[in-house]
This record gives sequence, structure tokens and C-alpha cells, in this order.
Amino acid sequence: MPDTSTTEQQRRGGRAILASGMIGLVAGIDNLGNGLAIAALLFSGPLASGLGMGVGAVLLSAAILALLVGLRSTQPDTVALVQETSVAVLAATIAAMAADMPDAPADVRVATALAILGTSTLVTGALFWLVGRLRLGTLVRFFPYPVVAGFLAGSGWLLVEGGLAMLTGVHAPLANPRLLADPTILAKLVPAALLAVLLVAALRRSASPFILPGVLVGAALAFHALIALLGITPDQARAWEWLPTVPGGTVSLPLPTGIVAAADWSRVVAAAPAILSVAVLGLVGLLLNSSGIELASGRDIDANTELRVTGGANLIAGLFAGPSGFVGLGMTLLAGRLGAADRWAGVATAAVIGLGLFFAGWLVANTPVFLTAGLILFLGVELLQEWAVASRKRLPRGDWLIVLAVLAAIAGIGFIEGLLLGLAVSLATFVYTYARLPVIRLSTTGRTLRSRVDRSPAATHHLTEAGGAVEILQLQGFLFFGTAEQIVHRVRRRLSDTDAPPLRFLIVDFAHIKGMDSAAATGFARIRNLTAATGVRLVLSGLPPKVAAMLAMAAPELEDDPALTRAIDIDHALEACENSLLATAPLPAPALPSANGELIHHLEEAIGPHPRLADAAAALDELRLTPEAVLIRAGETASDVYIVGRGRVKVQTTRPDGQRLRLRTMTGGAVVGEIALLLGQRRTADVVVDEPSVIYRLTAATLARLEREDAELAFVFHRLLATTLAEKLTRANLVIEQAHR
Repeated sequence: MPDTSTTEQQRRGGRAILASGMIGLVAGIDNLGNGLAIAALLFSGPLASGLGMGVGAVLLSAAILALLVGLRSTQPDTVALVQETSVAVLAATIAAMAADMPDAPADVRVATALAILGTSTLVTGALFWLVGRLRLGTLVRFFPYPVVAGFLAGSGWLLVEGGLAMLTGVHAPLANPRLLADPTILAKLVPAALLAVLLVAALRRSASPFILPGVLVGAALAFHALIALLGITPDQARAWEWLPTVPGGTVSLPLPTGIVAAADWSRVVAAAPAILSVAVLGLVGLLLNSSGIELASGRDIDANTELRVTGGANLIAGLFAGPSGFVGLGMTLLAGRLGAADRWAGVATAAVIGLGLFFAGWLVANTPVFLTAGLILFLGVELLQEWAVASRKRLPRGDWLIVLAVLAAIAGIGFIEGLLLGLAVSLATFVYTYARLPVIRLSTTGRTLRSRVDRSPAATHHLTEAGGAVEILQLQGFLFFGTAEQIVHRVRRRLSDTDAPPLRFLIVDFAHIKGMDSAAATGFARIRNLTAATGVRLVLSGLPPKVAAMLAMAAPELEDDPALTRAIDIDHALEACENSLLATAPLPAPALPSANGELIHHLEEAIGPHPRLADAAAALDELRLTPEAVLIRAGETASDVYIVGRGRVKVQTTRPDGQRLRLRTMTGGAVVGEIALLLGQRRTADVVVDEPSVIYRLTAATLARLEREDAELAFVFHRLLATTLAEKLTRANLVIEQAHR
């Protein structure tokens, strides 16, 4: 009894081979038609004698690309094609070269054209391979999309112009529109235009892959039937330039040695800008097509591998003077829909093209000029419609205007000029847009943003009143000449604001800055001049090493400036400014009627007057501690709460790498450790004495005893703890509010 699974696998394999054969036939015929049209575009007018060799070069390149990319691509059903967009650019360059060499022998002009074509493909292949080898494929996707769209629209224009040149035999025929009214040219132009319109209409109505080859074959048969009916012989049609003349009557393959020997290499060097443009445009096109296939198929594609594989195929095709190419989006997606899930699709395509080489001479000789010109016109119109018209719906107005600007420059001046214009406009647009992004992450004053130092109620109240003298700017992003001007403008506006309190400190925080250029660095020298002239101290906090190095290099005058201070972070910057404000503050001095007078003063500031404050102070244990003494250790069970009478302690935690991070600093009057005590939790951080201090301790046992024996005194302590918690919650809410502004 046959194995059902094996039979099913055989059926699937048979269907896959059939699908591969079908896509190979469709793609092969499509390549043959496009190849004839591309060769006719490249080798017309003064280069017509090279048509047979040009057809051979184009078809051989198409076969090499289809075979090698199909066998080695990461996508099994990949179908690679010669891309007409790059040919459009080279056609204009080659036509200009031929027009500039009217007295050169025909074989020299043809060899030079093939040398330009082959060199372009070699450069494209080398660029593909190098970018893939360096694994930089994803970086190319940052190429400005409007510029790419403009290039493609411009390529469409060049194809239309090339199609008209095929019909007129004149380079840049649109420069002399009278040519198009010549009756002999109209006899070819009208059917070519009608064919282009027919192709556009047919492909709008149906997405079948058989439409394009069907229309072309039907048009060719109709032409030959018509001239036979009218009694016009093929030789007479060639004399009227309705049919092409193939020198020798055959298609031949170019020999690399013959091209190297006969070509005018100074002309090839002069074509370097166009050659490089084709390589870059091909690189972007390959990555865009790969992304489209990846999105449509749902399979990941290694862009760097695709670049290396396609680069190798182009290097081999370039040796035979063929045009460049890469994976075709439409044909590859069609192969997937037909079920060609193996590598036979590319092999079958190459086989059909290779077979067509044997009949290419006959095909070229019997393909009407209007058909190849009409196909070129159709391809150009399609690119123009897709990238100059339809792109309006998917691009913002500004980006679409860039597309039109690039198209206009290519049409009116030249392809390289359009390239440079597009890049310049995109760069200017990027700078303008990025310069408008907010580089100031937070703008506030010392009234609302405080350091992590817990102070006495009187000191806190004074900082609330006097904090307007401290202006704080937290920056973000990358600073360059465009964004730095935002900061200078904000500082100048604050210094001239007569309604705001007089400014004493300006803190500029760089903690969220990713980088800075030299122009932005000189902007801070301007800010320093503004603050120094008004007696304001400039404080720079959180400077990353790269930013500090750029400041030192571009604005060395800031290094030893007495009017400028640096702080490791914004917390230390705020603490220093607050200390300066408090140093001149008229704070009430604590009365000292007894040994506990200082403590009673702190309690009164916290909860207000109460007759039992002296009893509360007497219930606490006094601790006199030296710096680095550990008051609270993380992980311990909470059994005490502490009040700082004099001195300072710091709350800190230890990171996994052993680095200690300061969380808060507490001075006279601050309460420490109340949260863990009230919630019965373990300590979450260390509290270490920062300078000689007098600390008062309320033990859990004392508080429990007072709750049983002296409810009024216990109420005093609970009110102290509640007030402290409320103040800390208020500060936390302010920090959250500032972070979300």
C-alpha cells in the first residue's frame, strides 16, 4: 500500500516544479521583451550599429542575474531582473556621449557605450557586496524617501525621453518639439503612444502576468499582418525605420577584451557621476524591494546576505557589459502566489532567457520600432504615475514637493543635478524640522524643583519663597547649531524678564543629552557671556564625557571661568544653589532654653506649638555620631525612627556593580525611617552620617509604651510622623508633575 505522506509530498513537489516552470516562462518572456526594449533604448541613433551586441549583453546579464540570485538568495522563489530605472539614467549619459563623438568610428562609440554599461554594473555589484560584507544594509534605509521617490519619477521621465529618442533618432528630442510633428516620425510615434495607453489601461483592469506579453505579441502580429495586407515588404519597412536594422543580421555577445581595447576610457571616466548614481539608486531599490517581499511574504530576509549575493551576480554580469539588476518585487511575489516554493523559479527564468538568445536575432529584426518604443514609454509613464502622481496620497505635502522638485531638476537640468538638489533640499528640511524639535526637556525654577536634601520647615519655606532666583533648564536630544539657538533665546528672554524675581543661578542640565557639535558648544560661550554680564552664576550639571570634551575643544574659555560651576548631576547643582540661598537667608535662630532646645525648635517648626513638646524631647534618646557611622542598614528590621537635630545624614543604596548611589540628604529637623517603622517593613536603604551630627531616636518600644500610658504624648509623635509623610508625598507629587510636563 503506497505511503500517503510520500505521495502527497510528490504531488506538492510536482506542483512546485510546474509553478516554477510557469513563472520561468512568464518572467523569461517578460525579460526578453524588456531586454529588446532596453537594448533598443541604449543603442539607437548613432549607436544603432551596436544593437545586436547590446541585445546580447542585456539578455546575458538578465540570465546571469536570474540564475545566480535564484540559486543563492535567502528567499527560495526569488526572481531577479534587469532594472530599467538604472538603464534610464545610463541611456541619457550614453546618448550624450555618442552625440559628443560624431567623428569617432562606430565601433569605438559602441565599445564605449558597452564600457559605460559594464563599468556601471561592476561598480553596482562592488557596492552591493561591500555594504553587505560590512553589514550596513539597514543603514541605507535611512536614505531620504522623498529623494528616492524623486529619483524614480525622474527615471520615468528619462525613459519617456528615451522612448521618444528611439522614434526620432535624436538625443533629447523634447528640446526640439517640431521633430515630433514630422510625418515620418508621427507614423511611429502615434502607434507607440497608443500601445503605451493600451498597456496602461490593460494592466489597470487586470493583474494577470500574461497581459503584458499578450499585448506585445498581439501588437507585433497585428503590425506584420497589416504591412502584409498593404503589400509592404520587411525590407521596405526597414527603409522607413518601422523595423530595426541589425548589422550582420544576428545578435552577438560582447567580448570583454574587445571592449577594453576599443573603448574611449576618458569618456567612461567622465560618466562616473552617473555610474555612481546608478549604484546608489540600485542599492536603495534592492533594499526597498527586499522590504516589500519581506512584508508581503511574512518571512525575514537577511538584507546583508541579499546584498552580497546580488553583488556577486552583478560583478559577473558586468564583465560581459550587461546592465545591473536585482530582485524583482512583482515577479517574486507572483512566484510565491503560484506556489513556486523552491529555487527552480530563477533557474527556469534563466533557461527561458538563454533559449531566447538563440532566437534573439530574429526577434530583434522582426520587432516593430513602435513596439519597443511604446514599451519604454509605458514603463516611463508608469514610474511617473506611481512616484510623481500617486505618491501625493501617501506623502506629506512637503515631501511630495521635494519629489516634484527632484523630477523638475532631472527633466530641466540633468540627473546628477536632480540628485544633488534632492539631497540638499532633504538635508535642509531635516535641519529645519529637527531644529524645531524641543531641545529643552524641562524649564522650571528652584521653587518647584528641589534637591534631594530634606531641610527644616523654615529652610524649606524660604526656598519656596526665594527659589525663583534659580532657573533650571534640562536639555534633551542632540545639540547642534539649530537647536542650540533655542537655549540661547530662552536664557536671553529670562534675563530680560522684569516681572520674574532677579536671577542668581542658571542651571543647565545635560544628563539627557546624546551629543553636541562644535557650533552648539560655542552657543554656551554666548550663554556664559549673557549670565556673566548680569552677575548670574552659570551651573552646568550632568555633562557626559563626550559633551565635556566638545566644550573644552570648541569653547576653551569655559574651562577655568570663575563665573561658571560644574556639578556631577542636577541634584548636586540644586543643593549648591540652595545652600547659597540659605546662607544669606534671615532664618529664625532656635531658642535654647534647655539642653533639648534645638530639638524642641525642630518639633515646633514641624507641628506647631504644643505644651508637651519638652516632654516629647525628653522621651527621645540622644546619639552623637561621627562621619561614616551607619545609622540605618538596608535589610534590617525597622524598630526606630530618627530626628536629625544637628548635622547631616545621607540615604544611599548600593548598585550591583558596587557603586553607591545617593538617594537623599537630610539636615536638621528631618525625620528618618518613619515609613518602614509604621508599615513594619525592612529597611530599603542605608542611612550614613555625612558630618558630625546629633541624632534623636524614638524607639518602637517607647512609642508603644506612650500609646498605652500617655495618649496625648503619643499623639504628638504620630502627628509629627503624619506631617513628615505628607510633606514627602507633596514633594514626590511635584517631582512626578515636573517629569510629565
